[in-house]
Parts: sequence; structure tokens; C-alpha cells
Amino acid sequence: MTAGATTEQALVPPALTALMSFDEASERVLDYLRTLIPMSFWAVTAHDAEGDRQVYLHLRDQSGRAAVGDSNAWSESFCQYMVAGLAPQLAADIRAVPRYAALSAAAGLAVGAYVGVPIRTGDGELFGTLCASDPDRQESAVLERHAPLLQLLATLLGQILTGERLQLDAREREATLRWRAFHDELTSLPNRALFYDRLEHALALHARDQRPVAVLTLDVDDFKAVNDAFGHGGGDALLVGLSRRLQAAVRAGDTLARMGGDEFAVLLEPSGGRGGLQGAQRVAERVMAALDEPFQVGGQRIKVGVSVGVAALEPGTHGVGAEVLLTQADVALYTAKRGGKFQSTVYQPTMRLPEARDLQLREPLREAIENGEIQEVYQPVVALDTLTVVGVECLARWTHQGRPVGPDVFIPLAARSRLLPALTTLMVGRACAQLRQWRRTLGHDRLRVAVNVPPGLLKDPAFPGQLTAQVLGAGVHPRQLTLEITEDALLDDPDAAAVIAEELHAAGFRLALDDFGTGYSSLLHLRTIPLDVVKIDRGFTSDVDTNPRTRRFMQALLTMGHELGLRVVVEGVERVSQADVLRELGATHAQGYLYARPAPADQLDLSTLRPRPTPEPAAS
Repeated sequence: MTAGATTEQALVPPALTALMSFDEASERVLDYLRTLIPMSFWAVTAHDAEGDRQVYLHLRDQSGRAAVGDSNAWSESFCQYMVAGLAPQLAADIRAVPRYAALSAAAGLAVGAYVGVPIRTGDGELFGTLCASDPDRQESAVLERHAPLLQLLATLLGQILTGERLQLDAREREATLRWRAFHDELTSLPNRALFYDRLEHALALHARDQRPVAVLTLDVDDFKAVNDAFGHGGGDALLVGLSRRLQAAVRAGDTLARMGGDEFAVLLEPSGGRGGLQGAQRVAERVMAALDEPFQVGGQRIKVGVSVGVAALEPGTHGVGAEVLLTQADVALYTAKRGGKFQSTVYQPTMRLPEARDLQLREPLREAIENGEIQEVYQPVVALDTLTVVGVECLARWTHQGRPVGPDVFIPLAARSRLLPALTTLMVGRACAQLRQWRRTLGHDRLRVAVNVPPGLLKDPAFPGQLTAQVLGAGVHPRQLTLEITEDALLDDPDAAAVIAEELHAAGFRLALDDFGTGYSSLLHLRTIPLDVVKIDRGFTSDVDTNPRTRRFMQALLTMGHELGLRVVVEGVERVSQADVLRELGATHAQGYLYARPAPADQLDLSTLRPRPTPEPAAS
């Protein structure tokens, strides 16, 4: 390659590729240009706008006066005028350019010629410059001949820099996703998934080396009263403060995890020769002592306690599975609660799970399902740009002996009692009947209703056929129903779940992944099942308007969903400020108390869903 080369393509360094790092590419560009256009000073610089500095990242200086990392004021550089368009990029004789000449004279610079080209990232943002200078004047024709090449090299450096930043962003996003998969967002503690992983490892070591293992499960006493008195924000603040004290009470090598809600667990492995039951009891004592001091919640001092259950495997004892050991700790925990709370109890084989409430409610729940006494309520999904209702979610509610039984009670009870399939059939029937009613009222059938599907049904080969027959028999097309599934439905037998999901989708049902972002396999599910909708869990919404990190993560989830062609619904929107941030981030659909609480169908205002000339987008 020579200075006399005549075409831009021929002048491009053949070894310069987008696979290089920005630093390597910069070095090769400077080596190439120094031989092509023999000016005494060549540099790749960065513009530090905050500090008003021009920083030399890479340079070739025959005088040896400048070094990598040196900088000068941006306001004292030729590049400031070049970037602003106030002076040319090529100046074979700076005396012919008034701004360059004035700056050179004022600063006492011995500069005869100057070359500068801006380096910009993919979005047009100024990064820095590719520039050169020489004490002697240059031939104008030589510089002009190489102007296209300089522009091209600066563009290539900008593209390489952009690619490098995108790769860094992708790595950071992946690391964030990986962290979120195994940690609780509110407290930053390990979550249930990570706790189980470490417990399984500890149990494997026990089986191999007879190392002692102990588990503590903790539950905040009367936490509901705190939520009722101070709201969910006050409850969250208490959980954060509690987690910090618990972290200080356990040993450095122990694992403290938030298992969900107000439940925590501690895994204790041998430390300094101490472990097993005695070590667990000492940790339990420290935990109780750590809560002696009241907490500050909502400007008030409140004292809370925890009940603790302890289960241990000592050397010489037969191993058990992780679920069994945790269940034993839970049995001890509930025994402690029944004994008066704010105490710790060690598991004994004579203890049994407190199933009294199950026994009291199981048969009434079965009868309520069989007799159709479960009520349904609906919560709208709205379009954020128009605030119009585009769909609803059907939710089950149960009142027993005149008192409401929360879904957090009767849904798990239905699962333990194998009543979820019958409950699902009931709710699908109710949703279909309501869809027919809305079709008569609204004059169209564009409205879609979402119904939750329990994990077990995604392993039942007969489910797609039975559901399709039920829906068609009710006079509703499957396309009007969205089936919401959670990741639990996909973990036990992913292959079987994928087959069932494909059959449901082929029949016309839309599939939505509920609580997206909370499980470690969300990304895999997006690839393996035919999803139409993802619903971002309310845990990511609670502080999206106050926490920059949550906002960035929400942006990543929204971008991911939209780029995959999925409708994204953000759950748990309760404040106008949350909705404003979500609109800024590009969210299109939301659900939450800000728009409507779950309510009976006759209390919902669906007047915005009037017939329109063009079909409305499908809703979840």
C-alpha cells in the first residue's frame, strides 16, 4: 500500500476487521496511516465531555513528548472546531484557516498541518477523533486524495467500538439475568432455586463424606399485620431490614435465602469443625437475639419476631432428599408457631405437618368446586397508549361460611388435594359463558379472556382435546382464550410440556408465560414453546419508577419480548409514575390496581371495546 494508491477500496488495510478489539484496530490504523501519510503525530483520542478533556488513547509521536493517557483541554484543541464544523477536517497549511491559526498562535504550538476526523458510535454520539499534526505544511493534494480513506477508517473504528459496547452490554445483561435467576430482587439474597442447588450439593457431600448438614426455616410472626398497617411498601422495608440482620447473624459460609414472601431459610455446612444440630441451634439463638432491637417502619418503631424450625443430618445418619429435609424444618417451624411464636424448635420424628386446616377446608373446597360455588372475578389488561381495555384475566375466588378464603390458601390446597383440574374446568366454563355474554353486549368477539392453567395439565396428553371440546361446546372459539402457564408447568417434563403446548396452540389457544423473569429457565421457554404473550412479574414493577437498576432490567425484558414478536404485559402497575416510566421504556400493555382491581363481570367497564372497522389486536 502506497501514498499513490488511487482507489479507496485499495487503500483499506486488509487486516482491519470488525472482529478486532477497538484498541487493536486503533493501533493498526495508526501504524498504517503513519506510513501512508507521513505526519509526525497521529492519535486516536476520546472526548471527555464532562471534564472538557481530549484524552490520547493511542498515538504515534515522533517527538516523544506525548504519552498514552495524556490529555489536554478540549477547548484548546483543533478538534473542537473540526467536530463543530467550524473548521475543515484537512488543513495542509493551518495559516490558511483562521481558527486553527489563532489557536496555534495563542497556545504557542508549532503546527504547520492538521488532519482530524470524528469517530462516532452507531447512534451518532461523538466518541473522539482520529487526528494528526505536523510542524511542516503538507501538500494539499496528498491530503485531499486520502480524505475518503480517513473517513472510512474513522467509520470502521466507530463500528468496531459500537460492536464492542454491544457485546459488553450483552454480557452485562446476561450476568444480570443470571443473577436475577438465583437471587431475590428485594433483599439481594439467594432465592429458592439457588438455595435448593446448594442444599443438594451439601447433601451429596453428606452422602459421600458424612459431613453434617442443617437447615433452618424462618417465618416472620404476624407479618400480615405489618402489611395491613403500613402497606406493601412498609412490609418490603421490614423484609429488607430483617434480611440484613439475619445476614449478620449467620456465619460467613452459611447460605441465607429468601424463599418467598416472609419466609427465609438458612443452610449450615461444617465451619471450623462445628456444624450439625449444635451449630444450627447456636445460629438460631443469634437470629432470635438479632431481632431484639425494634425496626423503623413508616416512621414508627415496631418489634417483630420470627419462628424458627431446625432440621439436621448428623454424621452416621442416613441421608434424605432436599425436599424431605426442608419439610422437616417446616414441620418444626409450624410446631414453634403453634407453641406461641418467636421461638425455635428442632424437628423430631414424632412431629407431623399441621394439616388441621387442610382437613377443615379440603372437603368444603371439593364441594364448592363440584357445586359451582367458586366465584370468578376479572381484571382488565389495558393498552398503555389509549388506556382502553384490550382483555381480561379470569381469577377464582372462594367464600366459605361467609368468610373469604384467599387464593394463596385454597389454590395450594386444591393442588395438594388434586382438585386443580376440576377447578380449571369450572373456570374455563365460567370464562366461556361470560365471553358469550360480552359478545352480545359489545357486539363483537374480539375480547379475549385469560385463564390460568395448572402445571399438571401440561403433562396430560388428553388435556388439549378435552379443553378444545369444552370451549367449542360452549360456543366459543379457542382463539378467544389465552392460557396462562407458569414455569413450574415446564420444569418437571419439558419435552411433554412442549408437545402439549404445541397442540394447544395448533387448536387456536393463545399461550402466555406468567411471572416472566422470575425463573431461571425463562429464556429457554421462549425458545421451546409457541408463546404469544409474556407477563412480566409484578416484582419487577414495584420500584421501576425509583430504582435505575430495575428500570434497566425492565427495559431488557421489554426489548427481548418485543424483538421476539411477543405481546408483553407488565403486571402489578399501581402508581401513575410506574405507568409513565413503562411508557418511556416502550411497554404497550399493563395490568394492575392502577386501572382496576379484580371484580365481578357486571362491575367492569368495557365500554371502550366497541366494534371498530379493523380487528383489534389479540389480548392476553
